[in-house]
Amino acid sequence: MNKGIKALVYTSMLAALIAVATLFIQIPIPMDKGYCNLGDGLILAAGALLGPWTAAAAAAGSALADLVLGYALYAPATAVIKGLMGMMAGVLCNKSKVLWRRVLIMAAAECLMVGGYFLFETALYGAAAAATSLFGNGCQAIAGLAVGTVLWPMMERVRKMTACL
Repeated sequence: MNKGIKALVYTSMLAALIAVATLFIQIPIPMDKGYCNLGDGLILAAGALLGPWTAAAAAAGSALADLVLGYALYAPATAVIKGLMGMMAGVLCNKSKVLWRRVLIMAAAECLMVGGYFLFETALYGAAAAATSLFGNGCQAIAGLAVGTVLWPMMERVRKMTACL
């Protein structure tokens, strides 16, 4: 099969999985009145399979979840923030075979997510209101980092077995 077609199929499949993990696997955060989802973990792990194509899967899947959940205002920012997260995971993590370096890169990608949403919400509501979402986004980042670290080796095996990209 043509590598371009494989890339498109895997990217589309992972965009759908990221949307599903964001929509349906929600862990409540009582102090934040929000929830934590496993979409970030899939974004980070998808980097092992898709490389730079992870940016497209992350942007599409996460923005779609925002639209379905009724957060249309956030969808464009989510597409950019999660796309950049996916790019970091897909490009930088694949350059390192050392686990702790990969985990640091994933942590930096999650910090980008927390900072990106803080800046976006600061522009919308002001810094004081945006600061109230830092705890919830921090919890989201920790969960994403944990899931991404666990799933990364599995995605690497899939990449090797399928000669994906």
